[in-house]
Amino acid sequence: MIKYCRVNVGTIWRSFDKAREIDRDGIMYPADIQRWLLELNLEQKLSFTEDSRIDTQILYGEKVEVVEEQDGWSYVICLEQPSKQNPKGYPGFIPTSQLGEMKAYDTHPRLRVNVPKTTLFNLDFTTKQILSFNTILPIIKKDEPFIEVDTPEGKGLISANDVEFSDESGAFEIGTMAGVIENAKRFLDLPYLWGGMSSYGYDCSGLCFQMYKSQNFHIPRDADEQYEAMTDISIASHDFLPGDLLFFSKPEDKGFLSHVGIYMGEDMMIHAPHTPKSIEIIKLSGSYYQKILAKAARLSNI
Repeated sequence: MIKYCRVNVGTIWRSFDKAREIDRDGIMYPADIQRWLLELNLEQKLSFTEDSRIDTQILYGEKVEVVEEQDGWSYVICLEQPSKQNPKGYPGFIPTSQLGEMKAYDTHPRLRVNVPKTTLFNLDFTTKQILSFNTILPIIKKDEPFIEVDTPEGKGLISANDVEFSDESGAFEIGTMAGVIENAKRFLDLPYLWGGMSSYGYDCSGLCFQMYKSQNFHIPRDADEQYEAMTDISIASHDFLPGDLLFFSKPEDKGFLSHVGIYMGEDMMIHAPHTPKSIEIIKLSGSYYQKILAKAARLSNI
């Protein structure tokens, strides 16, 4: 069964019993992800990774396949996030109430939010949702200054100033690595969020995934799989180009690629470090990250 996310950011949990009472704002419908994240303390945020609570997130209107429903939760496959865990996409659990139907998804041209956040209005211009960067929705009527779209909550309106448009088939134009970097820079100082895939918070591979996707470059969700899907570059030569991905492995990782950042050129990298830090630009030479740099890769088809 195909469903679509009907909250601005839906969190995908490792299992249905991983959500806590303090996560209520993030798992209810309607959700309030901003209040949820603001009210969590450092220990509660660290628990996302230390206790294997969440793995990824989906954006409003994102397509999933529902495999099973139980006790108010749905086990889903995130069809737009490639993963080795399942041939169809990234698996996990989401509250069933956060999923809905959408008829026009595969039959209409689409738009993509290209600002950090924008308001999705009801047809009477009351607020329906505050949407994240990279949210994609099908277009019903393209009458500027507001575009009518289909959503899992019925029709809505989005400012034409805050979006870009696909062609008639629903495909977006291929962008550039300069575009990847410029979009990433818009999220400087945004707090890191483990599993984060939205402009409310990214993790390291989530930032790379969404910034690449914003230019219509498609890579897997997780860092180690991103490397495997790309062409290796010798780190000994340091022959890096802007937009290449740099992968890192700490001694305790035993070779596993646990971190990734986007090379900007001139020895600089932008990345989402870890809780409680925020997205930052750093100079590689002389940094801790230079010491643990393990791999580098770029897309071979651009």
